[in-house]
Amino acid sequence: MHYKTVKDVVDHSRRLHQQISQLYADMSQQHTQERVKMLLDYLQRHEKHLEEMLCDFEQDKSQKVLDSWFQYVPDQDLTDVLSGIAINDQMSVDEVVAMALKLDDYFIELYENMVESSHSSDAKSVFQNLLDIEKQEKIKTARTALSVQDM
Repeated sequence: MHYKTVKDVVDHSRRLHQQISQLYADMSQQHTQERVKMLLDYLQRHEKHLEEMLCDFEQDKSQKVLDSWFQYVPDQDLTDVLSGIAINDQMSVDEVVAMALKLDDYFIELYENMVESSHSSDAKSVFQNLLDIEKQEKIKTARTALSVQDM
């Protein structure tokens, strides 16, 4: 088991959102189907927003909370999170939605684990807030995906 701080976990999440945003941007540039391209553009902006929110979040929290230590599961990179998904420029709307929801689930599970393993009420509160935000963002993603499919 690794020991990490709250700041380390928030930084890990921020970096993953940044990588996901870039992935969606790259996929959008290569895709030819207009509906899929529109969805990818939305998802890219969505991930960029989450990355910026985590930057702001770190600045708003006290250094004491950010420096709280706890046992942490090993880091996963984007390749690990997306294992089993064949990313290509012919993905359908449904395949892109499935990928986006899998990514949302990764963050939800991460924050749920952090809430459960946090001994400090302040750290628990940080991860509960992030968990609530991710759950709301997953709902937004699903709604947007449905509206794109209805076009």
